[in-house]
Amino acid sequence: MRIAIGSLQCEGNSLTPVHTSFEDFDYAAGTAMYEKVAVAELLREEGCEVVPTIYAHALPGGAVVKKDYLRLAHEIADGLPTEGLDGVWLYLHGAMCVEEIGSGEAYLLRMIREKIGFNIPIAVAMDFHADNSDEIPLLANYVTGFRTAPHCDREATQQRAMRALFTMIKKQILPKPQISRCPVVIEGDAVQTAQEPLKSIMEAAEEMERTVPGMLCAQVFNGQPWIDEPYMGPNFVVTHESDTALAKKCADKLAKMFWDARHDFRFMTEALEPNEAIRRAMQATEQTVFLSDSGDNTTAGAAGDNAFLINRLQKAGAKGVLIAGIMDAAACERCYRAEIGDILELTVGGSLDKRSESAVITGRLIHRGDIISYQYDNAGPSATLDCGDMTVVITKNRAAFCRPDIFASAGLDCTKYHIVVVKLGYLFPELAKTAERSILAFTPGSSTERLEDMGLTRIQRPMFPLEDNFL
Repeated sequence: MRIAIGSLQCEGNSLTPVHTSFEDFDYAAGTAMYEKVAVAELLREEGCEVVPTIYAHALPGGAVVKKDYLRLAHEIADGLPTEGLDGVWLYLHGAMCVEEIGSGEAYLLRMIREKIGFNIPIAVAMDFHADNSDEIPLLANYVTGFRTAPHCDREATQQRAMRALFTMIKKQILPKPQISRCPVVIEGDAVQTAQEPLKSIMEAAEEMERTVPGMLCAQVFNGQPWIDEPYMGPNFVVTHESDTALAKKCADKLAKMFWDARHDFRFMTEALEPNEAIRRAMQATEQTVFLSDSGDNTTAGAAGDNAFLINRLQKAGAKGVLIAGIMDAAACERCYRAEIGDILELTVGGSLDKRSESAVITGRLIHRGDIISYQYDNAGPSATLDCGDMTVVITKNRAAFCRPDIFASAGLDCTKYHIVVVKLGYLFPELAKTAERSILAFTPGSSTERLEDMGLTRIQRPMFPLEDNFL
């Protein structure tokens, strides 16, 4: 079998003014991409001839700059041979938005189909938060995604898509996935796969796969709410070897289950207005409390430059606080021009998003150095100031302190602080293991948790919770 592989990912956010450019991507071309994906061993075991294109993944952010997107998309599509190809495997996100284009996934799939036609199977692995447009199941023969949120099955998802591609090639079938939608938007941090009501919906999808003859995939996608497009929201993509009517019936069943459960979704942690979140964190008896700045969540595409919580923690007189971190390139560069031990007064925040607050901090420079990114590559320079009651990490680039090893790369042990502020929503699994307690603050920003605060104009209406009881 001769199989082409490619990966292009950036979870989009229509609400942030910060665009995503080529320099934001962790990029690998040709055989170098084998180290970035989880299917190289499967391909080797199957004795495949591999046509590697590129791997390009960026931290969630705003719309990808059109010219940079086209460069990356062309590297995948143009890298495909016109003859002798048996299948294509893609690892995408599902919520990429591109300037003047919209869905980056749909555009890429159209480019590939124009190159190879419709007689070669394409299998796609995606994120659980994919906002799939209606074109996706028309252009791909198999669509699957993560089945955990928080995500801990990235490798399994990639491998599931590759095994499905092997099956389609060997059986010489070209399935036609079917999609159903649910006009519901639940805050992403209230949708966790191991908790009800989603747990039962995920189990129903798994049972379809296990018990229905010929069923290749029954996939639940929650979507993510910060994409201002008509296809934003939960979608259910079901792939049967040949029976499209049955696949559509199963997709509709999953969508109805989601609709029926719309009132039952709850945050799995304390979720509070900012001042109350700060009060509870300060009064907590636990040694370490994580406080999520959910409206400025860099893993949801926000700028990561809002000093909103810094200002309120200062005003409240909070002690033992770690701010991890705040993005401000100019402030970070000032730290690099200073000496370790110097006392600096800095204005931080508001450098990318004009809606973000800034704050004035004064402290001793205690650390400098590059930090690890959430994708395990280099996230760039950081500097840490000891401001007495508060320690502040300033990053040159947008970053996410979502795992203990990222804290360690900045010379920090997060368990040594009473309140740890992170630019996240729910805590990533590795960080959650260290958290005695976590509180989500409903802070403002481009990853706001409330649909009514997003100002979306292009989404499908009616839409719960803006409207209810309309089906």
